[in-house]
Amino acid sequence: MAYDPSDPNPNPSDPNPNPSDPNPSLSDPNASRTTHLLTLSASTPDALTTTARDTAAHLATLGDASPAPLCSRAAGGPHSGHRLGVVGRTAGELAERIGAHLAGDPVREVFVGHADPARRPPVAFLFSGQGAQYAGMAQGLHRTEPVFRDAFDRCAEAARPFAAVPLQELLDPGAGPSVVYRLAHAALGTFCVNIALAELWRSWGVEPAAVLGFSSGEYAAACWAGILAPEDAVRLLGTQVTLAERVTDGAMAVVALGEEDALQLLAEAEPSVGLAAVISPGEVSLSGRATTLARIVDRLTASGVRTSSLPVSSGLHSPLQEPALAELRAVAATIPTRPPRIPFVSTVTGTGVTGPLAPEHWCRQLRGPVRFLDAVRALDELGVRAHLEVGPGRALVGLGARCLPGGERMWLASLGRSTDGTAPMLMALGRLHTAGVPVSWNRVYPGSRSAV
Repeated sequence: MAYDPSDPNPNPSDPNPNPSDPNPSLSDPNASRTTHLLTLSASTPDALTTTARDTAAHLATLGDASPAPLCSRAAGGPHSGHRLGVVGRTAGELAERIGAHLAGDPVREVFVGHADPARRPPVAFLFSGQGAQYAGMAQGLHRTEPVFRDAFDRCAEAARPFAAVPLQELLDPGAGPSVVYRLAHAALGTFCVNIALAELWRSWGVEPAAVLGFSSGEYAAACWAGILAPEDAVRLLGTQVTLAERVTDGAMAVVALGEEDALQLLAEAEPSVGLAAVISPGEVSLSGRATTLARIVDRLTASGVRTSSLPVSSGLHSPLQEPALAELRAVAATIPTRPPRIPFVSTVTGTGVTGPLAPEHWCRQLRGPVRFLDAVRALDELGVRAHLEVGPGRALVGLGARCLPGGERMWLASLGRSTDGTAPMLMALGRLHTAGVPVSWNRVYPGSRSAV
């Protein structure tokens, strides 16, 4: 951050020139945020250390004051190559975290990096599927971020014919299991959060170089790639989950087997259970009739194979969904699709898609396995090194790191099961900024200059 902490107003356009004022104007949308991101930069590592030390000393004098005005001023730049970001609620908290970092302690809320304008890392959006949802997800973002709220509410309105309750009820931390875990609410609510997060990231200047979606996240990825219009994506996904909910005797489980071993195991079992997903080199999920799957899981557990049951009674991605395929195909045939405007890696095929998607694609999406391992490897072949989960959880970035180990890649979550949402969003933004990903700072902090 190229500014003097002792200067009361280094940016004349700053709407709140007094950084010690704990009550910035209520007209500032950042005033309602509970957490803030402060960015610092310098031309050398030593200069960055000096700037960080001086800034921490200044912040410490402000105590419990809101750091929003100072963060807004810093975001205006200019931003040099050596960068540090820190997230916190108060000026004093930011000071403590910077101080701990300078003392050599690992601080999760502090991130450093070197931004090279000639080598900006391409970012992939990984869209969550059903199962990532939880009561209260993104409640804080819906309250404080108009871009998120408008996008979520538009998608939720389109989903009303397929949901028993307004999907905004999932944003309530007190929402009960009948709201949160019903398949239609899980898939459609997650879709709404996915698209709302993507819109918020776009408003902050973060655009993906490629997209991927896990399970029902395929619909959000196809939507963001321009293959499906949002309303058509909701209609198609709503039809799919309505049909899928007809199955009530299904179950799913994750087992520690590679794909070949899992297929060999299934070849010896009843055909009502199938391979539901290949999620890492040594981990798959199985899905199908609950009684049959229970016998398989018991056998694996007895032989020492790690297993974990999933609370899904619809038997997604299994033979139990075959009776629904004709109806899904008929609806899909009425929905127009277009070639992707950005690279779209499908977890149905595990490869990139270049043209419009035929109705059969969505039948395969419901019936066949999720090929996450192949898809995330395909992203890697495109040169993607920054992976951002755009959805309620952080399971995909965890799985991705197991699929592609190595410290040269970034795996970031937008929410990470936070009900507030602001802190994980700003932490991910800080990580991206310190790595050199361009950011529209005037949208993150209105009143600051637009700078990368």
